[in-house]
Amino acid sequence: MPTVDYLLYDVFTATAFTGNPLAVVVDPPALTDAQMQTMAKELGLSETVFVATGGPDSVVSEVTARIFTPAVELPFAGHPTIGAALALVDGGRVTDSVTLVETVGPVPVAIRDGVATLTTATPPQPVDVADPEDVIRSLGLELSDLHPTLGVRGWSVGGPFTILTVRDVATLGRCQVDLAWWRDVMAHTDAPDLYVLAPADPAQRLDARRWRARMFAPALGITEDPATGSAAAATCGYLAGHASRERLEEGWIIEQGVEMGRPSEIRVGAVLRGPELVAATVGGRAVRVGSGSLDL
Repeated sequence: MPTVDYLLYDVFTATAFTGNPLAVVVDPPALTDAQMQTMAKELGLSETVFVATGGPDSVVSEVTARIFTPAVELPFAGHPTIGAALALVDGGRVTDSVTLVETVGPVPVAIRDGVATLTTATPPQPVDVADPEDVIRSLGLELSDLHPTLGVRGWSVGGPFTILTVRDVATLGRCQVDLAWWRDVMAHTDAPDLYVLAPADPAQRLDARRWRARMFAPALGITEDPATGSAAAATCGYLAGHASRERLEEGWIIEQGVEMGRPSEIRVGAVLRGPELVAATVGGRAVRVGSGSLDL
């Protein structure tokens, strides 16, 4: 029976017991896929990440990472990537950069002044979504609750999301997934996970820097997520068509988890090659809050 040690981090925050909790397992014993999935389900966090460095002591520049929610394995996720990179920094295994080789591909991470910033392995890509009326009904909303300009779109950087913007933060706070309707409609779409945005600016400016978000992912076993880096990266594609060159270069700040009492701050940026969006960046801090072990 293998005993597996893990570290607990709160990610996309510098304050303990806020942000998104994460379990980081560094150089675990040989585990089957089923054992890793069982551990993620037992811990019950949004994600658990298993990192293989190839050696117990040396400084590393590349590691292999596998990411599990309580229900499924993910090809890519932002808060496990950021949290794992900063856990390796805390452990003296990484200095200022590391590449996490995930199922989606290599994900480089740069670390500066306590902030880890990943660059997505793929550019944001549009995906098909359900009928907008079905999407908003899944959230207990009406068409009049949507932002007057930004609609319902699907975007992905390795995992697809249905992204929509409501008119204000108060409307965002009213969102609640209708699970029966979600199972009938959204569960059968290419992008069943719902990422809902609202402009933090009361004037609803499309080029605003700050946004508020909530994420609902019943298919992943996540009722609501306090911070979702992969969705924030996908949002770069969603917002890019309405953003100035200056905004694309400066990026956005997305606040998430506020309604859950776990405020998070996600820094999102665009990687441009001329006018072309070739990747997104996602950055944030993390703080260690504990450790433990499980007998599998």
